[in-house]
This record gives sequence, C-alpha cells and structure tokens, in this order.
Amino acid sequence: MEWKKIRHVVGKWLVRPALVAGLLFLLWRNFSGLQVALVADRIGGMGLAALLVPLPYAIVFWADTMAWRCTIRSSPPPRMRSVFGVRVATDALLNSIPGGVAVAEPMRPVLLRRQCGVDLTEGIGSCIITKITIALAQTAFILIGCVLVVGLSPGVAAQLGLAEGGRGLVVLGAVMSLAVALLMLPFSGPRIEQLRRLLAKIPFAPLRSLLERAEPAVARLDSHVGRFARDHARQLALSIGYAFIGWLAVAGETYLILRFLGASGTYVQAVALEATASVLRIIFFFLPGGLGASEVGFVTLLVAFGFPDPVTISAAYIAVKRLKEALWISAGYVLLWITGVHPFTPSK
Repeated sequence: MEWKKIRHVVGKWLVRPALVAGLLFLLWRNFSGLQVALVADRIGGMGLAALLVPLPYAIVFWADTMAWRCTIRSSPPPRMRSVFGVRVATDALLNSIPGGVAVAEPMRPVLLRRQCGVDLTEGIGSCIITKITIALAQTAFILIGCVLVVGLSPGVAAQLGLAEGGRGLVVLGAVMSLAVALLMLPFSGPRIEQLRRLLAKIPFAPLRSLLERAEPAVARLDSHVGRFARDHARQLALSIGYAFIGWLAVAGETYLILRFLGASGTYVQAVALEATASVLRIIFFFLPGGLGASEVGFVTLLVAFGFPDPVTISAAYIAVKRLKEALWISAGYVLLWITGVHPFTPSK
C-alpha cells in the first residue's frame, strides 16, 4: 500500500476517532453534572438583548468581505453586496457539513463568477490570497491573546503553560513566526508554476496532458498570487487589516454574550477565549464549525479565569452561540437557493 494511502487510513480510522473520543470524554467530564434549568434561566435572563447577538457576526462578514474585495483586481471591483452574499452563502456550507472546507472553498470562485462576473482564475487567486490574509490576521490575534493573558492573568497563563519562565510564550512566538513565514511563501514567486513543473515530471501521460492544458491558467494564477504582495502591497495590508477587524469582532461577540448572560467578563478575557477556541477549531478542522472542540476550551478557560458557576455559563454561552450560527447558516442556505445552488439535491 502506498504511503499516502496508509496515512489516509491511519488518519481516518485511528487519529480522528481518537481525537473525537478524547473530545467526547472531556465534554462528558465537564458537563455531566449540568443543571439544564439553570442554563435556561441564564438564557431567559437575556431578554430583548438576545436580538443583538447576531449583529457582531454581521461585522465579521463585512470585515471578511472587505478583506476579500481588496484582493480582487477586476475593474470596476465587484459590488460589496454581491461579495457579501457569496461569503455568507459559502460560510453556511463551511460550518454545517463535515469537511465543509472542501466544498465551500471551491464554490467561492464559482459563485464569484456567477454573481459578480469575476474571471474564474482571478476568483481562485483572490480566494487563495484572502485565506492567507485571514490566517495572518488570525496568527496575530492568537499571539496577542496569549500575550494579554500572560500580562494580565498570570495564573491563567501558568495553567496554559505560557508562564514557565516565559518559555511557553517564546515557543508560541517561534511557532507563530514559522506560520507567518510559510503563509508568506506563495508571495515570494511563481510557486504554483514550480509545482506544476514538478508534477509534469511524473511519467504519466494523462497527467502531463492535463498540466500542459492548465499552463496558461497557472501562469495567470501565479501572476495574481505570486506578485500580489509586491505589486499591490497596499491592498494586501488592507486585506490583513480588515481580516484582523473581523477577529476583533469575533471576540466582541463573545464579550457581549457573556455580559448578556450575567457574567462579568472583560474584553481581554474574550480575546483569550476566542484565541484558544480558534486553535482548537484548527486542530479539529474535520468537525463542522469545530463542534465540541470550542466548547471544551471555553469551559476550561472560564474555570481558569475564575468565573462563578463556569459550567452553567459555558453551557448557556454555547447554546446561544450555536443558535446564532444556525441563524446565519439558515440565511446562507437561503442565499444559495436564491442563486440556484442546491448542494443536497442529487443531480439528474
């Protein structure tokens, strides 16, 4: 059996089940003694403030849409409303089905062409760049969150392994620096063309023929991605900036929900909570929306921060957050239906 197949089998049947089993155990350990009535009281106490919960994520969508528009070089640029709709629609797929990224990401340039008239190659390039800028912003967000925890909550930092002589923070900084270097690699030259040439050396005629036909498209894609940082530095910086605003809005959403639930959390704590949750969502990328992973990290940090009744607050927060996500997912599927995309309807 080829190494690639072995790795796939091990990942699918050993590593992922083990991660999920461990996750389920942690969820059971944290929430086994949960009193549902207390959770309902917390949520019911929000009153009309609950209507404000979906608004911060609208800011997230706006910021991500602006970050995306900055990477599209078509003239005139596509309408904000159209790109926003594509962003919301594909986000619904991303967060509602297992491995949603494999469905949502290829669909974005297709919908961008259908709804905004953007060339497919241009759309693919803009999607690649936007993913990079959002990841760069996320890296900065995680690092800032950890630094804030070390500076303002040394007890929590010690529990997270970030305060042991500063070694944990140094290791984290090194990992983040490596991540930034890898993320910037596509901007350093025609990397996609280099990959195409490497694959073309494989002695397989159908593959070579396919790669030869793809050469013009690859050249255009490399032109968009490989030279973007050099030729469009301002747009790149703006895209990263908008993406970072999006991450700040995510933390703002957490802060508001906690306040509405009667928890006296601070915005700094919200940043730390979301930074940790984002790391867990990366690790458990194969679960829709990081389902379960974020919850474990959240209740752990609430305990570490010394929140009163952290299990009840965590359960109430999770319920409100997931209901908010369900609302936006529903809106996304409505937009998909309007655009004529029916992802769960078998093709005839």
